[in-house]
Formats: sequence, C-alpha cells, structure tokens
Amino acid sequence: MAYRVLGGGRRRLISQVVSYLSPAPFVALAMFIVLWALAGKFETGDVFFPTAITICCLILFAVLSYFRTVVALQRWIAPNPVFVAYIVARDALLILIASIYSFVALEVLWNDWLMQMQVNYVLIGLTAIAVTLVMLYFAGQRTGILVSVGVLFFTGIGFVQFFVVSYKGAPIIPSDVFAIGTAAAVSGGYDYILPESALWLILACGVVLFLLQFMNPVFSDGRHAVIRECALNSLVSGGMLILAICCFQSISLADTFGLDKAFWQPLPPYKTQGFIPSFLALAQEMNVQIPVGYTEQSAQSIEDRLVEQYDANFSTDETQMQFVEQRPAVVAIMNESYADLGPVLDGLWVDYPGSSFQNSLTDAALMGNLSVSVHGGGTANSEFEFLTGNTMGFLGTACYPYSAFNLANIASLPRQFSDLGYRTIAMHPNLATNWSRDKAYPALGFDEFLDIDDFQGSNLFHSGVSDAATYDKILELLREDPSPQFIFDLTMQNHGGYTLGMTAQGLPYFDFPMTDDGMDAQMNDYLACVEESDRALSDFIAELRTLERPVIVLVFGDHQPAISSVFFDAMHPGVEDISTVERLYTTQYVIWANYDIAGNAQVSEREDLSANMLGARLLEIVGAPLTDYQKAVLALRDRVSAINAIGYRNAEGLWLDLLADDRLSAVNDLEFLQYLNFGSRV
Repeated sequence: MAYRVLGGGRRRLISQVVSYLSPAPFVALAMFIVLWALAGKFETGDVFFPTAITICCLILFAVLSYFRTVVALQRWIAPNPVFVAYIVARDALLILIASIYSFVALEVLWNDWLMQMQVNYVLIGLTAIAVTLVMLYFAGQRTGILVSVGVLFFTGIGFVQFFVVSYKGAPIIPSDVFAIGTAAAVSGGYDYILPESALWLILACGVVLFLLQFMNPVFSDGRHAVIRECALNSLVSGGMLILAICCFQSISLADTFGLDKAFWQPLPPYKTQGFIPSFLALAQEMNVQIPVGYTEQSAQSIEDRLVEQYDANFSTDETQMQFVEQRPAVVAIMNESYADLGPVLDGLWVDYPGSSFQNSLTDAALMGNLSVSVHGGGTANSEFEFLTGNTMGFLGTACYPYSAFNLANIASLPRQFSDLGYRTIAMHPNLATNWSRDKAYPALGFDEFLDIDDFQGSNLFHSGVSDAATYDKILELLREDPSPQFIFDLTMQNHGGYTLGMTAQGLPYFDFPMTDDGMDAQMNDYLACVEESDRALSDFIAELRTLERPVIVLVFGDHQPAISSVFFDAMHPGVEDISTVERLYTTQYVIWANYDIAGNAQVSEREDLSANMLGARLLEIVGAPLTDYQKAVLALRDRVSAINAIGYRNAEGLWLDLLADDRLSAVNDLEFLQYLNFGSRV
C-alpha cells in the first residue's frame, strides 16, 4: 500500500490527519443548513422535518466517516488480480453514481424540463461529467478526495444556477466566467431563498460523498513502485485532459449533435438541452481564430499606415470643433425587422408605397442601403456590428458574441461616448435577458438599460411596445436632461410572426401568383408594420425639429423578415450568385440632424455601407473623435465598401466570397485589424 512504504510513524500521522478531515464535508454541509435555516432562507412552509432529517444524516455520515477511515488506513491488503478487479469495478460504479448525481444536481433545482430532456442531451451531460470525475480520480491517485471536490463543485454550480435563474430569468453563460468579480460585487442585493428540495439534494450529496470515501487505492509494495504508479496516475489524468481539450476544440457540439447555440432567450435552450451541453456549445464559440500570418506587430503597422492615410485625406476639423462646442445628443435607433423590400423584391409589388417618409427625406446627412450579417433573426449580431465596429464576416454566422464573449475589454460606441462625458442609455421594450443583453450592455459600457419594466402601460402594436412609445421615451429623456446623451433604442413592434392580420382593414399591397395566400397575407402583415414604423418615424422627426437642443439621429434596420426569403426564392429559383443573395442581407439606414452640421450639405447624399462601418461613419459625420481602428476601417472603404458574414463588396460594387483564396489584400488587412482590436482582447 502507498502509506506502508512511508514507515509506521508517518503512517499513523497520515491516518490521524485523514480521519480528522474526512468528516469535514458533512460537518460543513450540516452547518450550511443550520445557518440557512436560522436566517429563514428556506421557502415558507414547515421545513423542520426535512431539515432535521438531513442534519441528523449528515452527522451520522461524519461519525461513520471518521471510524471508517481509521479502520481503512490501518488495514493493509496485499494486492492480487481478483482484489484489483474488485477495486476497479467498485470505483467505476462509484464514479457512475457520482456522475448521475452531479448531472441531477446541476439541473433539478431550476430545470422544470428535466424529465422531458432528450436522451442524447442527457448523455452529453453525463459523459462530460464522467470524464471530469475520472480525470479527478486519477489526479487524486485513485482516491475519492478530488472526485468529492468535483461533486461539490457541480452541486455548487447547480445552486448558483438556481439563484441566477430565479432572480435574473437567465442561465449562466460562458462570458459570465469573466465577470465573477462584478457578480460578487452586486450579489448582496438579492435574498437567497432555497426550496425544500434543496435539503433533499444536500442529503443526496452527503450520501454520494460518503460512498466516495470507500475509494481506497491498491499500490504495489515498495517505494519505487509507489512512485511509479503515482506518476502513471498523473500521466493518465493529464492525458485525458489533453484529449478532452482536443475534442472540445475539434468537434462542434452544435453541428454534431444539433445543439442550439443561437440563444435569443437563453433559458429555454438550457432547459431543453441541459446545462452542460448548452454551456459547452456556447463556450466553443469563444475562440476567435488567429488569422493566418498574423502578428501583433504587422497588425499594428497596418493600422498605423491606414490612420496616417485617413488623417491625410479626411479633414474634419470644422465638424470636430462644432461637436466640442455643441455636444449634440446622439440617438441610434435599430428598428426590429425594418427593411424597405422594394429594391430587394423588385417587380413584385402591385401597390406598395415603400418607406415613403424615410425615402422622401431631403435634408438627411447621409442615407443608403445597409449590409447586415443576419436574415430573419439574430438581431444581436447586427447590434454587435454597429456598437463595436467589428464584422461577423470574421466570426461566422453561427457565432453570437453577446452570449459567447466577455465584451468588457473591447472598444464600443457607448464606451467612447461615456469617455466624452456623455450619459449612455440603451433601451429595449422587452425582456432584458433576450440575447443576454442584461450582461452585454453593461459590459459594452452603457450606464443605463431601460427594458420592458420601463415601458409598462405603453401603447402596443403588433408584437409589443410600439416604435412610437420608444420615441416618446427618447423625447422624454432629451427634454428632462440637457446633458449630452447617447441613446441606443432597439425597437420591438415589427418582430415576427406576421399572422396577426394587421392589414385586415386596409388594402392588400399585392397578390403574388408564385406564393400561396397564406404567405401573401404574412407579407401584407409585415408591410403594414413597416408602414406604421415609417409613420412613427415621421412624427418623431417632426418633434425633433421643434426641440431646442442639437440632436443627430441614426435609424437602421437590423435584418429583413424571414418571410422575404420565400418570395426571393420564388423570384430567383436556384440562384446562388453572391451578389443576388446579398439582397436578402440588405436593409436601409438614414442619418438626420435637427441642426446644421458643419461640413455636411444635408441633401440626403447616398452611400451604401455595412453595419460594422455605420458607427464610425456616424461619429465622423457628427464630428466626434474616432479611434485608430475606426479610422483604419474607414480608410479602407475605397477598396472594401461593405463586408458582412456572407461576403464583401469591392470598389467596383461587386460582391465577392470571403473564403476565396484570391480575396483582396484589404480584406486581409481588415481581418488583422479586427483581431488586433477584438480577437486578442476577448
């Protein structure tokens, strides 16, 4: 045995230390229950009986553990094949029990879909836990010590997940790992009430921990043999860790097992797929690939060269002086599913006026088509591109940065404006947890976030709070607070689906013979929403014209509705030309101000952009200071005028494939710049 080779005196010392420590987990769990009960932190009801039963059982485990450990450490059984086989079978059974318990402990307190979870998702979770516990088993020299630590860890995560879900309506996501300090700082404001089921879970934890103390390894006799076997155990544990990391990096859980990682509302996928599969699927999106040939020095050299080029060719001194003097309020409105489909589905319409007000604006500072990276959904990625200036073209269509990355260390528009002394406010009249905005917005630098709770009693239209209601909130903020503000408004009313019959009392816009009546009705429903958005924008601009403070407004659509693809496919069957497909990834934007912008004729000049360039272009027009990254991206516009997750547009206006081997060097420069300013910081 391992202890035998250390000598009798040292063996007795180890026996005493282990015997004293073995009851510690049970005593700690019992003390936790006592303190929680005394503080009244269990749900209202008679919890005396389950509390008393659990505490008594834990004390019994502690006593039995003490004596069992003393007896076990004093017995020395010479290893033989039969006994070794028994040890292997026993330990395998104990790890299986611990794995099943850990899986349940992660889910049972918060997941009311646990019993309906698909078997394949259960197996993914159990496998991940079992592999972890086996690694700990060998790392702990085939004792139950580190396995017990693993069981306690999974139990603790289950409790934390319960509290997070209870108080925030959202699960733990990978980016939360980087915000543990912030979470700890604000955790004191919650009242941590546990359900009665938590007592039975703690009791089950005690049972598993007690069983794991029966893991006693068998070592060959002799000091050198013990050292050799300890080294072998450590080697097995390390090898498993390396193999697990390789599998994690090379096997996509989402693609292989059909896991959902597009978490618009993260909690439902966590409930249906389980904590571990969902968490790991998101975690796989956290690795940004380093561009081929990238070095920090080369990327910095590219940025310096482009910044020098921008400064030499784009003089905005007059506009910058005006910005410093007037400090205009800056309002950015990302309108949900808002797009003028006239240019996209040309030739389709019978009687569709389009976005009549927006298209008729003659005094806009800039307007045009906007290339985005999503269609029919994925709103948060359009937000990400606009607010950070990074393109999804180098991250992929399956990545959702709001859920996957810690955004606290990257440059963003709200952080820029905050550094300039602006009050930064985000508003979205829906759940704050949608797309993990409750975490992403503070990380991006917003001072405040107004969610659905701030729009109680507001007028509704179609899918929720109306655009007009959010505009009223903006006007209220502008009128009540004269200090400079940056306001980002993400609207809700136009969200799908489009089966509510909004056009029932009006004229249908068209009847397309290549689609069925149901799809035509949905399209008409959507177009009625767009018309209402256009009307609300007209009223909003009219109010701003009378406001006695300088305000500049950007309005843009995040993506087209999903139904546009049905009509598009009917008009272009089998077409895969990237320039044609890009029509589906096109919305519109307009920048307008209620004051005379220095250096801008304000005659509704048109310029087609992509979402990652829009924020920098807005700052350039208003005269706010640009970062070197923003200057570099704008300096490349003469070669790459737009880029999204589908492709990029060259100087001639031709869309090209991002993955082609012969892509422009300017695209490679953009990728280097994005990794320097984003990839290397998350």
